[in-house]
Amino acid sequence: MQSQMLVSMTKGFGRLRDERGMTLIEMLVTIAILGLVLAPLATAFTSAFSAELSQGNRFQAEQAARMSLNRMRKDMHCAHAVGGLAANVSGGWTIVLTETNASGVTDCPGLVQPNAASVQWCTVPVAGATSRFRLYRENDTSQACNGSVSTFEVDYLTSANPWTQPACTSGNYPTVAVALPVNVDPVKHPSSTYELDDQIALRNADACS
Repeated sequence: MQSQMLVSMTKGFGRLRDERGMTLIEMLVTIAILGLVLAPLATAFTSAFSAELSQGNRFQAEQAARMSLNRMRKDMHCAHAVGGLAANVSGGWTIVLTETNASGVTDCPGLVQPNAASVQWCTVPVAGATSRFRLYRENDTSQACNGSVSTFEVDYLTSANPWTQPACTSGNYPTVAVALPVNVDPVKHPSSTYELDDQIALRNADACS
């Protein structure tokens, strides 16, 4: 009995001392099996990461659109007139809101910097992108609204001109229609556009006759 145990232990130690390892065929088979197992997992992780990144970008763009529309609404409510709505040299559009009254006084102090008579909002196309514009705000009348020094508001707008010329109905204040369509991937997902629309009255303007 003891001799059998010694033989067994000797064989076991012999296997432990064996340095031959795996053959090339065994290694290739192992690698192939690992590839078959890990490939779907890698694809699933990549898809999940891309979806999470896209969802995060979409949320941030939509949140920024809501905040910028709220800021734009304040500017338009305080404006006396729309001084200009035209294409700008950057390839987007600019709207100029006159914030001072006939006496040169701003009725909503704090919205614009001191001695500023107007506020500019503009869109600027993103180089190399299709149907992608950024929205900026500029309250320094000595600076052009072009995205270089202006305050960034929203990215991923799909429209170059989100405004319309003021509409006037007798007895009402002039109103500007605003549409902010946001889509982080309009090429692959054109139906996933999130759009904010509003009709904003210029409350400090003269009523339409």
